[in-house]
Amino acid sequence: MIALALAAAFIPRLGSPEPGAAPASEMPSVSICPIVEAGERHTMVSVLSSIIGTGRISTFSAGEESGALQFTTGSSGSVTIPAADASAIGIAGGLIELPSEATASGVTITGGESLSAESCGGVPSGQSYVMGGSTASGHNFELQLMNPYAGDATVDLTVTTDAGLESDPRFDGVIIPALSSLALDFSQLIPGRATISVNIETTRGSVIAFARQSNGPESALWRAVEPAQDWWLPAPGGSDVRELIIGSPTNADVSYQVDLYGPDGFVESYETGTISPRGEVRLSLTDLTTAPLGIRVITTAPVVAGLTIDAEVGLAVTTGSPVDAPAWLLPGASSPIGGSASLLVLNTGLETVTVSVRSLREASVSRDFEVPAEGVHVVDLVHADGYRVEASGPVVALWTSRGASGAAASIGIPLEDG
Repeated sequence: MIALALAAAFIPRLGSPEPGAAPASEMPSVSICPIVEAGERHTMVSVLSSIIGTGRISTFSAGEESGALQFTTGSSGSVTIPAADASAIGIAGGLIELPSEATASGVTITGGESLSAESCGGVPSGQSYVMGGSTASGHNFELQLMNPYAGDATVDLTVTTDAGLESDPRFDGVIIPALSSLALDFSQLIPGRATISVNIETTRGSVIAFARQSNGPESALWRAVEPAQDWWLPAPGGSDVRELIIGSPTNADVSYQVDLYGPDGFVESYETGTISPRGEVRLSLTDLTTAPLGIRVITTAPVVAGLTIDAEVGLAVTTGSPVDAPAWLLPGASSPIGGSASLLVLNTGLETVTVSVRSLREASVSRDFEVPAEGVHVVDLVHADGYRVEASGPVVALWTSRGASGAAASIGIPLEDG
């Protein structure tokens, strides 16, 4: 017993969690990213992992791979890669072979007067939905459909606007060839629409879709996602024009309930109502409060809930999360040079949680704080490849960024198993 006690005394204490080496037998997962390398716009791909491992990024367009390179997540478990280093040209797709399942990737696209960011997606489901588009005067809306696989894919698009259901044969049986990225310019297809939503049904192969909205030099990027009946969404405070959008792909009435987590505590059923068939509802958060908020949307049929932020420096759009979780990865979350960025953490539980936020970069830094039950906490971000959030209970994490060239917002990637 004395020998065991002496041995135990010399066992070193473990520090904060750091990435470990990748198991030799672990198969990499993949994610698919939108890439823009055109004019003044350039794409940075950020990869965050729970392990030190190697991966591969390849870019594709027009039926072939345009370039590829291998990368390694360093001691922080993170790396940021210029898409141009993988020979990306124009509006293309990127296929990221990741070191492990507990890995996430995202893109940040910067231009002379624009900034946008979004997480990349995994193997897509058969249905996804996107709303928040507009082709009204001065507005341009584009849907990028990507097929990173060896066989052709086909999708049917159900497009709904303020004019109603759009009947256009060009939306039926859209073919996305193998290893191709197809950009549909709705400003040319259906100009003059104040609101646009698109339901995407894949009838052959696999396709992932990203939406891009621009208003002059301003640009926002967000991913089409699978509808669900429960959505969580932290929302930043301030005087920017902030709006909650709930869009329904269902061809029937859908009842909804909006709960708020804010400076006045938890407000159940702050707003209830009905979404018309294939319609949407909008709730102004700017008129409600200038404080940060947490939002939960519950519906009787699958919908998508998202947030638009129309800031003085630019436009940002993001969807919510259909789940809460104790751990999150936020690829690309960073403060731009000359700008600022914030992390919002919503505590969805009934007890105070302890949260650890770690910047992932060459010299990572961790910060700990508490978030009260049903509360929202805001943390300023520094420059990094991204962030990892770990909490003692279920939370939801979102990051926002703004600089001289624009604004961006992106929901985090939950790690439900930690």
